[in-house]
Amino acid sequence: MGDSIDSVDGGVPDQSPHEDGGTARSHRVVQILGAVLVGVVLPGVVVGSLVGSLGVSAMFVGLLLGVAGSKIGGYHRMLLLAPAMGVAAGIGAFTAYDWSWAVLLAVTGLLAGAGIGFGWLPALLMVPFAATFVTPVSTGTDAAIYGVVVGLATLYGVVIARRFGAAAAVDGDHREPMIAVGVAVVFAAVLGGAASIGVALGWTEPYWVAEPVLVLVLYILMGKRDRIAGKAIGTACGIAAVVPIALLDPPAGVLATLGVVFFGLALTQAKGSYAVMYGLYTFSLVLLLSTPGQVGFEAEERGLQILVGIGLLVVGLVILHAFATRLAKSHPQPELAG
Repeated sequence: MGDSIDSVDGGVPDQSPHEDGGTARSHRVVQILGAVLVGVVLPGVVVGSLVGSLGVSAMFVGLLLGVAGSKIGGYHRMLLLAPAMGVAAGIGAFTAYDWSWAVLLAVTGLLAGAGIGFGWLPALLMVPFAATFVTPVSTGTDAAIYGVVVGLATLYGVVIARRFGAAAAVDGDHREPMIAVGVAVVFAAVLGGAASIGVALGWTEPYWVAEPVLVLVLYILMGKRDRIAGKAIGTACGIAAVVPIALLDPPAGVLATLGVVFFGLALTQAKGSYAVMYGLYTFSLVLLLSTPGQVGFEAEERGLQILVGIGLLVVGLVILHAFATRLAKSHPQPELAG
């Protein structure tokens, strides 16, 4: 057996561990670049040629949520949820951003929150994400196109996530029915309330109020509750850092350059302090979204929206904690004998 192996090797010298590691890394980079080209760029070109820019934005939303949902909830569960993703996205695009949209977010929050009763909350959380971050449309036809593309792109994201090792199912927390009801009601109230505040105040992009609610709930599910404080501190510091820029009122080119530079700096902090990373991200976001003379207004509106969303989530968590504590006292669980 050993002779046959030697004959196959043909006397080729063994590679060193460093060479093996370098080859593996190079192969991985090629795989990732190939996946980006085949999984993102090529479908984007095809969808864009068929249905235009609306389809491209829908494809990227569905693809991102399909991959993220498969990673945290399992690709099999996201496969089953793809139709719901399309429906939520289509209705969200058609109703954005009026009171019907706020009702939709409350309904999707109720659905996702109820998932904690049977371990599906991580996967179901993608449904309100799909309803929140939408491209507004004015006709039912465009809404249907948007929803169908999001649903199909979600399936495509599931395929990509499975290719890169996503599990078939990732079970979340299983809570007793009363706790599940409490989570569902509170989540619906917080998410619907966040959307309602944005609509009532006439903000052109009210999804920024709901954004911290969804993102921080995702972090809580990942066991990173400390991100709540980090996001609040980072937002406040990032907005404060914008004040000198607003006073100087530089031209648009300078704002865009600074925004890109600080966004790059934020990416370097991905494994460091979340407060620092989000502070840099908020600073860059405001600069990239601002026009000359509007930096202060953009900072005030964006910072207020994010901080209001964080505040609503904190209030919801306090209410939920008090409810769970009271429920535990009134319905104590019996201890196992022995």
